Amino acid sequence: MIITKSRDYKDIVKNLKKSDKVSIISCNSCAKICGTGGEKNMEKMKSKLEKDGFKVVSLTLIAVPCNVDMVESSKKEVLGNKIVCIACDAAIHNLKKIFPKKKIIEALYTVGLGAFTDKGYISQVREFK
Repeated sequence: MIITKSRDYKDIVKNLKKSDKVSIISCNSCAKICGTGGEKNMEKMKSKLEKDGFKVVSLTLIAVPCNVDMVESSKKEVLGNKIVCIACDAAIHNLKKIFPKKKIIEALYTVGLGAFTDKGYISQVREFK
C-alpha cells in the first residue's frame, strides 16, 4: 500500500480563489487506511473550505483512484474548475490525464510504501524520495 500524509491546509487554499468552483476527490483505499483520505476526510475538507468561503460543487469518493478506469468512470461526477485531490501521486497522475483543463491541487504527500505488520499496524517499508 502507499503511505500518505496530509499537506498543510494553508498550502492547499493558497491555490484557490473564492470564485473557484471546487471539486474534492478522495481515495477510499490506501489513503483511507492511512487516515488521510476516505469519506470522513473528504467531508472535513469540504467543511473547512466552505467555512472559509470557498464553493464546493462536488464530492467524489473513488475506491482506487490510482486505477485510471475508476477515475474515468467517475468523470461525470466531477464538476467545477479546480480539484482538491485527497489521494497519492498515482491518483494525481490519472486526474491530470482525465481532466487536462482543470487545476489539480494536491492535499496529500506520497511518502512511501507500506505493509501491515502481524499486529495490523502499518509499517513504512520504503521511503519515496
